[in-house]
Amino acid sequence: MFPAYSKRSLTKKGIIMLEQVKAMNELRKLQKELKKVEVEADAGNGAVVIVMNGEQKVTSVKLDPTKYDQADTERLEKLIESAVNQANSTLQREVAERMKGKMGDFNIPGLS
Repeated sequence: MFPAYSKRSLTKKGIIMLEQVKAMNELRKLQKELKKVEVEADAGNGAVVIVMNGEQKVTSVKLDPTKYDQADTERLEKLIESAVNQANSTLQREVAERMKGKMGDFNIPGLS
């Protein structure tokens, strides 16, 4: 993208700008990778199973009616809520880990 420059030939501001461009390119790659990530979470011993993708969209909800009382809708709602929250937490940890791995190489003031 940029011609090869030695750090000595660039000003401090130029170096920071190059590092920011590199970081943005890495972030774009990471966003593409994260779209492919899927996490699964369950609640109620498998009564509710949620799959969420890297864009925080629920892509699948599975219910096992043998593991909950079908007449108890309030309990089912709580199980769904719990599974969605668990999937979201798992996804956030996954994203943080991947970002730490990608962004750890960059020394950008204000981001590190």
